[in-house]
Amino acid sequence: MEKDKQSLLKIGELAQTAGVTKRTIRYYEELGLLSPSERSEGGFRLYNENDLSRLLFINRFKKIDFPLDKIKKLIDSIEISDDKSQRASASLSLLGKQLQQIEEEIQDLKDTKENIKSAIDSLEQCKDCEINKCPPGCEHKKAMI
Repeated sequence: MEKDKQSLLKIGELAQTAGVTKRTIRYYEELGLLSPSERSEGGFRLYNENDLSRLLFINRFKKIDFPLDKIKKLIDSIEISDDKSQRASASLSLLGKQLQQIEEEIQDLKDTKENIKSAIDSLEQCKDCEINKCPPGCEHKKAMI
């Protein structure tokens, strides 16, 4: 029993080991991503090796810009099953969805970039135009809106 107590980490030790702040750990607790395994008689949070592994897992996904709400879904789906294959499938599914969302965002940004370039080109034409007012058929008129 004494050996088990020695392997428990206080919040500061957990934070230092995982390379995060104590505030981050508390925030993850508020979101339901992490919780202490035990509390000391004085009410201090105590964490075991599984808690550390879970925190490192969260950090790994945060580093690839995975949103915390999706990390929570991933963690919840993994804990539902002890079967390694089901856990891997759940992780792959969520990662695939996240990748698809990112690819869609990239395409949206590319489209926006092209629209901006087109507007710049039109405005470049307009700034050198000798005509004081755009004629009705001017193809660059929409850039002035």
